[in-house]
Amino acid sequence: MTLQELFRTIWFSRWLVLIAVAAALVGAWWHLERQVPVHVATATVQLVDAETLTAAGVRLDTDPSLVTSPAVTSAAAEELGQGTRADDLARHVTGGYVPDVADRVAVDASSSSPTQAVEIANAVAGAYVAALQAQYDSGVVSMQERLAVLGESIAQRQAAVNATRAAEAADGLIEAQYAASMDQYQTLSAQVSQAQLIAAPASIRQNAVTATLTSLPASLVYLIALLGGLLLGIGLAVARRTLDTKLRTAGGARRASGSPVLARLTGASAAHRAHAHSGDLPVAIRTATSYTQSVRELRTAVQAAVEGRPGIVIVVTAADLEAPRSFITANLAASWALSGRSVVALSGDLRQPRLNALLPAAEGDPGWRDGVDVDVDLGDHAPQPTRIPHLRVLPALRTELDPADYLASDTVRDLVEQLRATVDVVVIDAPPMLVAADATIIGAYADGVVLAATIGHTEITAIEESADRLRAANARLLGVVLEGPASSRRSEYAATYGFTGDTVVAQPVPERSRERDAVLLDTP
Repeated sequence: MTLQELFRTIWFSRWLVLIAVAAALVGAWWHLERQVPVHVATATVQLVDAETLTAAGVRLDTDPSLVTSPAVTSAAAEELGQGTRADDLARHVTGGYVPDVADRVAVDASSSSPTQAVEIANAVAGAYVAALQAQYDSGVVSMQERLAVLGESIAQRQAAVNATRAAEAADGLIEAQYAASMDQYQTLSAQVSQAQLIAAPASIRQNAVTATLTSLPASLVYLIALLGGLLLGIGLAVARRTLDTKLRTAGGARRASGSPVLARLTGASAAHRAHAHSGDLPVAIRTATSYTQSVRELRTAVQAAVEGRPGIVIVVTAADLEAPRSFITANLAASWALSGRSVVALSGDLRQPRLNALLPAAEGDPGWRDGVDVDVDLGDHAPQPTRIPHLRVLPALRTELDPADYLASDTVRDLVEQLRATVDVVVIDAPPMLVAADATIIGAYADGVVLAATIGHTEITAIEESADRLRAANARLLGVVLEGPASSRRSEYAATYGFTGDTVVAQPVPERSRERDAVLLDTP
């Protein structure tokens, strides 16, 4: 899918995209209404480095997991008061080393209130420092007790050494024990002195002052919802386009039929309403519209496709029941007639003839209104003049046979050939392709077939099958004519076709057409 096709797909399903975006925004609002904001405050604790503690001989457990221990959270809950529970604090507090700094611990506290988050972080950090201080004090006291015990042991050993020296009976073992005790005493005494100098193993480096909102802000939530809804809508639009079996673009019609799009009839709705109101064909009135311009484009395209043939026979059929092929046939025939060609419009739909009502025979003189006399007996298949110059209509043929069998007979074939030899253009209105074999039968007699389809209604498979049936019957498919909204607006323009009031003034008739008009059909 090209970028242009993607934009067309989105535009075609724009309401689906808008609904998806609106649903996403409503979901974002619903989420925000129920979302509890989360604010996080951080307090930092400075620890004495491990080498200094080792020199002081104190073993201290500084693991940040102690932040959530019952001893720390209970002390913090007691400091906060107001019914704060230690287990609640443990769920909203975390501790960890500051990245790349081994002697600092960050205490993070979360809460829906920024003020409360700050209070919790500072309280837990203080309780953590107090817990470390308690460990440290306990270690120092233990060292002092060991120092006192060691002092008593040294005094006893010294007395024993003095006694052996007085008796002039020196004991080497007692002297060695005394020396070892003195060394231990001196080392332990130095460690106690170092520990007393340290005094505090941890301290608050930075209290929490402000709390940061960590939950998504409303603006970001709405932006994510907007983008998500837009992507969802585009995905649904593309899925709808992929699963859609209706004809949507001229390119789709061209690919399905394997033939060109001859014209796209724009303004069709207004043309149908105007015809229903006045009874006049759009191309036969003075007002120029986008629809009449489109019909003339169709006429030009068909004429170019069959250029060089002495008398052309064109069949207009449809790929489905909705396509207004009879209305297209009538306007196409009228457009050719108004260009100065002698034209016969033949109703080839024997089941539901509609061309008769669109091109009623003119009342009064059965001859051409431009003065060419017609006074020869035409038989049962006499084309009747209409109110449009150079245009005659041959009503639906009557037969007791099945329409398909009758259209396949030599009678109809000879009639078409006689019409071809008599007038410049024969336009035949044929039934829809897929309801009967009539269109394929008549199409084999013609110089070309025009297949009508409706944008947004005709199934693509119907166009494909119609084109296959025509080719199987050796009928020449000239192309597809589409009715439906145009991809771009057509500008209205003023044009004249020799109108005087509401009466159509006949254009000059070519010499060959005059000769043909004088020859009337006498078909058995």
